Amino acid sequence: MSSNNLQDDPKDLMRLAKDGDTDAFERLYEIYFVPVFRYIYFRVKNKEETEDLVQEVFLKVYNSISKFQEKGRSPLAFFFVVARNTVIDYWRKKKEIKLDKPEDILKISDTKESPWGLIRRSETISIINEAIRYLPSGQQEVIILKFINDLSNQEIALLLKKSEVAIRQLQSRALKNLRKQLKELRSL
Repeated sequence: MSSNNLQDDPKDLMRLAKDGDTDAFERLYEIYFVPVFRYIYFRVKNKEETEDLVQEVFLKVYNSISKFQEKGRSPLAFFFVVARNTVIDYWRKKKEIKLDKPEDILKISDTKESPWGLIRRSETISIINEAIRYLPSGQQEVIILKFINDLSNQEIALLLKKSEVAIRQLQSRALKNLRKQLKELRSL
């Protein structure tokens, strides 16, 4: 399969990239940039730091692509494992929490919206971001992976090395806590 006939199937692209096809890796970058950016942004809360970390993730994936083993997993899970470990390393080095405006996440939106839609979305993102910030770290991660990056419970379980039952429990607790946080934020 030549890189000129690339499909958008990440598994095929990953196999090609593993064989040294740089065009296939570029296509993976295009497909996975937004999900990886969102995942890291919600963990780091700083656009510039996120951009640096995303580049680091893609560089690490490129350098370690030979270690990828499909085993029925989506290549996105591999990217998220690298992103998760990169964020963990970042916080170990940083030891400081820094928050930017949550509206910055709109700059990487998948769709174009009207200005009014952007304003409403910005307000909603701010409120949800504030509520997520108060969740315990594990619950934050499950919410971000599930609802921001649209991963299945099975994919999250593989990524976090937990059972699907544990992921469902974490998700349930997180949603309960999130509802509580949102009620409290609305009452302010």
